[in-house]
Amino acid sequence: MSPKYEKLQARIQEIQKFVSTNFERDRKFRTVFQELEKIAACLKTEKIKLQIVSNNSIAARSLQIYFERHRLSQFYQVGVSALPKQVEPVRSAGSAILVLSTSSHEKVYPLSTTETTSIGRNPDSEIAIDSSLYKKVSWNHAQISPCGNLAWEICDRNSTNGTYINGVRLQGCQKLQTGDRITLAASASSAYPEFVFEYSLTTEYPESLVEIVNCDILCLVCDLATLTNAWQGLITIANAAPIAKCVVIGSIPSLTQVETWLRSQDLSDVFELVVLSLSSFSLQTQTSEINSVAQQELEKFCQSLETFIKGKPEDILAQRLTARVIKELSVIEQVLDREAEAIAQPLQQEEARIQGLATDDVKEQAKKALRKASDDKDKFFKQVKLEINQSKAALLDTYSKKSITYKVEEFIERLKPQVLKKGGFQYIQLRAENPVTANGNVNADLTYFCSHELKKWADKEWQLVTTTYGEGGLNTIVETVYKTLNFLPSINLDKSLFYSDRRIDLQKSLMNSFIEAPYEGRYQGVSPLTYVLKQIRANMMQFTFLVGFGAMFIGIRVSGGGKQVISSITQPLRENPILFGIVIFLLICLLTYTYQKDTTLQLEAIADKLRKELSNHYQSLSKNLVEKLVLEIATVLETEEKRLKDALEIANDRFTTYIIDIEKNQLLLKSNLEQQKIQLRNLDKEKAELQKLKRF
Repeated sequence: MSPKYEKLQARIQEIQKFVSTNFERDRKFRTVFQELEKIAACLKTEKIKLQIVSNNSIAARSLQIYFERHRLSQFYQVGVSALPKQVEPVRSAGSAILVLSTSSHEKVYPLSTTETTSIGRNPDSEIAIDSSLYKKVSWNHAQISPCGNLAWEICDRNSTNGTYINGVRLQGCQKLQTGDRITLAASASSAYPEFVFEYSLTTEYPESLVEIVNCDILCLVCDLATLTNAWQGLITIANAAPIAKCVVIGSIPSLTQVETWLRSQDLSDVFELVVLSLSSFSLQTQTSEINSVAQQELEKFCQSLETFIKGKPEDILAQRLTARVIKELSVIEQVLDREAEAIAQPLQQEEARIQGLATDDVKEQAKKALRKASDDKDKFFKQVKLEINQSKAALLDTYSKKSITYKVEEFIERLKPQVLKKGGFQYIQLRAENPVTANGNVNADLTYFCSHELKKWADKEWQLVTTTYGEGGLNTIVETVYKTLNFLPSINLDKSLFYSDRRIDLQKSLMNSFIEAPYEGRYQGVSPLTYVLKQIRANMMQFTFLVGFGAMFIGIRVSGGGKQVISSITQPLRENPILFGIVIFLLICLLTYTYQKDTTLQLEAIADKLRKELSNHYQSLSKNLVEKLVLEIATVLETEEKRLKDALEIANDRFTTYIIDIEKNQLLLKSNLEQQKIQLRNLDKEKAELQKLKRF
């Protein structure tokens, strides 16, 4: 037994030992182990294989019989095959599977190239998960769908505990790559179902063609006059196969075309071109004599085959089987490469995530953001309160025509006094030009006027608070604070923490019932006659003096007492009726004018008193209402300030929690990273060991 033969046997045993310890790791290890058993059996029992291929079955069979007569059967296992019609490689359509490995068995689920495959605890799912074993898997957990061009994608169906691809939680859908590990309800754990996605798109030759080139000596018996595409394809395939010797046998002397083509293909040294006169014998001439020329050619050819194998049959067999072993080792190498790639990619991601989780930077950013937001908030509310107080002072400024006190006084000045009779008495009542009530109640008019004016001021003031005061208003400061604090997408602060409806009910401060001020006064008026008599009686001395002085002025002599004076003065009037009428008329006009003037003055005096009382009352009321409105605005501002303060505290708590989680994740990631590095080092050791096993 040659050393090469013994080394191959020992190496197969080593490889089987290496593979047998990894059956649960990947199903391909078991497949390789079974193939190695077949190779080991061939190594013990097989002879050197000599394969004859021809499109002339009679010539091929005749050559086989001749070999057997020549005792080549002692060294070779001779076989005959017809030239296959199809020598082009066949590309498979591609197949994808999910492999579920458990401690007890391995189950394979083929994936459809046209329909969606559902996964979940639902018994109707294409891949139904055992509810008793995996309770955290959702009823309809995930689905895998073909997405064209021989590709598949997996989508999470809003499962409760998520779907993980290579330890990373799936968000929506993701295209699958061969070797991807799909874990349901956890990132990685033996307690949860884990599938491995495998996809293969291979270019293979027909099985009959593979069997033909699985030999040590290949004899191609062909018509060399026309080297067809089938023969050319077979020769190309044989050139890539682990064949010890390939002989192209022809029966036509003209070899120029064939030799030229063979040289152009850069074929290996194992190829040999031989001319044999196979047409001189057939199966029917087994007992007949073959002409001497053909006999010599065949004898020489058989002698060359016998010489080729003599002393090294085991080495030739070992060479072919070694190629098969190396092919199987390549399968294992692919598995190890795939596992290494599956670890290396998450390993890079984990390292990047650890670098991205720099807690010092996050702490500093959070500290700056909180400080800036707090400073902006305090500055804003301080400025707003100052501007509201300035606006309030302007509203109550008694020297300003825009103040509420001036507007109230102006409104009251326009009130008109009216004389009314009630209960046999006369009253003076102030009325507005356009009263808001049917009975003309001035208090209602003034209350409406004050409320309306102050409501306009308060509404405008609140609009300024929300849009203008403090360099942009409440809306701007809230947006600024939110953007300042929401710098971490992973925290994603809820806007409802900062924003509110912000409606303010200013009307409620103006809807109270107020004490009414007097707007009417009793008027004790007198009749014109009574007024005349009262005036004459009250002013008799002055009247007598004036009459006497007037009489003297006109030349009437007056003497005696008062009655005589009156009689003396009136005598000319009695004697002259026209003059008497003129005097009486003038006297009546004078008394009427005086009566009307006194009446007007008395009315105005009462009206002025009423106006003053109304003005004092409603100016005080306006001031009181302004204070209430400012207090209402201040209360809402305090609420908004507290809302922002609470939002800052919540943001601070979330930053703190986030940083704690980052530190925990860092520890976990570093632990996972170390485990992955260990796995990668172990894989590197296995790959190094595999490389040693490939050295024959």
